[in-house]
Amino acid sequence: MRIVETEREEFDEPVVELWRDDEFVGMVFWDDDTAIVQIYVDEDGDVKDIDARDLIRVLDIAEQIVSPIEHDEALAGLRAELQGVGEDEEDEEWGDEHPSTVALVDEFDPQATHRSEDGEGFFSKTIATEFVTRCDQLDLAVVEMEAFDLEGESLIPRPNLSLTIRVEDGTIDWDGFRAAANVRVADALADWPSRATLVISFVVQQPDGETFVA
Repeated sequence: MRIVETEREEFDEPVVELWRDDEFVGMVFWDDDTAIVQIYVDEDGDVKDIDARDLIRVLDIAEQIVSPIEHDEALAGLRAELQGVGEDEEDEEWGDEHPSTVALVDEFDPQATHRSEDGEGFFSKTIATEFVTRCDQLDLAVVEMEAFDLEGESLIPRPNLSLTIRVEDGTIDWDGFRAAANVRVADALADWPSRATLVISFVVQQPDGETFVA
């Protein structure tokens, strides 16, 4: 599952849409003093079967995004940790990160066309192509890629422009997986439109198996 942060006129706080591939699952929004999640039935009126762990993961992130309390404090801290800037404690935590991740973020964080309030970066197609190449050079693998159209400050999801790469444990070594993943991502990206409004987000995997949002 993936989330898309949006703004809606009837809500004072951001609204988070929940998507599974190109299927709209529901949304999370702030009402009075709590986060509310709405899950919709499918086109046939049947209930949706959703992986519980995946749902818990996205709901935890969505709650932080829509919460007016946590939005300015907790998420700002997460972004500072990702960027490796701020107080000494944050700097120490960043020092524990994989060196390739540190190098990638240092190089590409300033090149983001847009960055959401939770710290997720969105890159032009030109920079995105360089991003994938650099990941391969740093022994990192791009495992998720999604495209949006940036209209003002609003991100419009393009569900047909997304790619997720997975491999079963033990079926391929890291070097093989990393190389294959990045080639597949680069090939897919080359076929995507080159319009000025198109921006791309990434999830990157380290050699140790940990992933992070660029």
